[in-house]
Amino acid sequence: KDAIRAIEAYRPTNNRSQLSRTERNTLIMDAYNATPSSMAAALENFALVEDSFKIALLGDMRELGADSLREHRACVGRIQEMLSKGSLQGAYIVGEEFGKALEGLSDSRIRHFSSSEALAEYLGTNIISGASILVKGSRGIQMEKVLGCL
Repeated sequence: KDAIRAIEAYRPTNNRSQLSRTERNTLIMDAYNATPSSMAAALENFALVEDSFKIALLGDMRELGADSLREHRACVGRIQEMLSKGSLQGAYIVGEEFGKALEGLSDSRIRHFSSSEALAEYLGTNIISGASILVKGSRGIQMEKVLGCL
C-alpha cells in the first residue's frame, strides 16, 4: 500500500513524459531525449489523445549519424499522416536536421524554426490556447525553452 501511494503521488520533474496543465493548454513534455523509436511512440500515443486541437512541437533527434536525414524524413512523414487523418492540427519543428527533412515540402501546417529560442519568440506573439501539445526533442535542442509561452 505504501508503494502504491508513493507511485500515485510521484510527479516527475525531469522532462520525461510529464503531463501538466497551464492556464491555456495541456502539455505532454518529453524533451529529455529523442530517438527514432521514442519519437514514433510519442507521436503514436499522441494520436490517441482525445482532443480536437493537438499541436506537436518537435526538436531534432541528435546523434543519428548517417541515418539522420532518413529518420527525420520518416518523422515528417508520420506528422503528415497524422495531419491528413485529423489526429494532429499542426506541427512546429525545430533544428537543422528537421530543416533538411523539410526541403521541398510545402505544408502550411508544419512550421520550421532554427532553434527553440526562435520557436519561443514566435509563440510569444502567436499564442496557442485550448490545445493539447506534445513537446519532444533531444536534450541538446532544449525544448523546455518554449514552455513559458504555452
